[in-house]
Amino acid sequence: MAFTEQQNLAIVRTELDSVFYQNFDYQDTFPGIATANTAAIFKPMNTTHAAYIEEIFKGSGLFSNIGETTTVPLSTPTVANKLTTYIKDFASGIEISKNLFDDNMHGVWSKTVADFAMVARVTQDDNAFSVFRNAFTTTLTADGSALCATHTLIGGGSVVNNSTAALTSTSLNTGIVALRQQKNQAGVILGNVPSCLLVSSAGFKKAVEITESALLSDTANNNINVYRSAYGITVYTSPYLDAAAGGSDTAWFLLSKNHAVTRLIRQGLQTALRSWEYSNNRTYLYQANFRETVYVPDYVGVWGSTGTV
Repeated sequence: MAFTEQQNLAIVRTELDSVFYQNFDYQDTFPGIATANTAAIFKPMNTTHAAYIEEIFKGSGLFSNIGETTTVPLSTPTVANKLTTYIKDFASGIEISKNLFDDNMHGVWSKTVADFAMVARVTQDDNAFSVFRNAFTTTLTADGSALCATHTLIGGGSVVNNSTAALTSTSLNTGIVALRQQKNQAGVILGNVPSCLLVSSAGFKKAVEITESALLSDTANNNINVYRSAYGITVYTSPYLDAAAGGSDTAWFLLSKNHAVTRLIRQGLQTALRSWEYSNNRTYLYQANFRETVYVPDYVGVWGSTGTV
């Protein structure tokens, strides 16, 4: 039975998509590997616009102790630090000759598409982790300060959420305490509990030893490791935090569950195929694109250290 042109195109695209998504959706099963899809680090939020505009809410103050018939004190919602975030558009394509697809000698076209999918996944991860690579410099929150820096509060005062200490059992405790005592924009201590410890590839071994050893690491004393028994911190790592990717091999970050690191998604991954009949050199054009960005509107729930001291 002869297939129509449209049927042939659908068959080709099905074959290409099958290889593409098999490799794009592939995730390493190694514990602690973080990607752009790790919701504990990048909170996903969908949008229908090319730009997302918001202002930071100061937050309410503490409740007041009042008498039985006393008028209830009011807290007026206050917003400031207007922020506009623009969606990035990522796209790429490959040309596959009709003869190469028809013959697929040595699985060349399938290998080409598999590599194409892997690069798409890497692009997504590289873009996401750039907020942490630049957390001490160019990743800015709505107040105009770097993500891990000194922040001026809407309600007055300031908060410091950065350090230079190398990752040790002692410095981790310092970060935990700072996160627990961290104030929001209204100056209220939120009691943030650390949920994630994010480190580079080079720092992963030490981070796991500190947080998951049955007994306290780096000591001859048989102290119980409270990071494992009490906090239950999950250690995550990504090569896109490393110096090799433009980041740092020493930096580390603590995140609580109420952090504001957001992955803003306008359009998930889409693929398209142009048939060889519409080219002037008998090639298929297979392309893919996605539209998203990662940003951090507020510092709350984040503590970071450059790890240089």
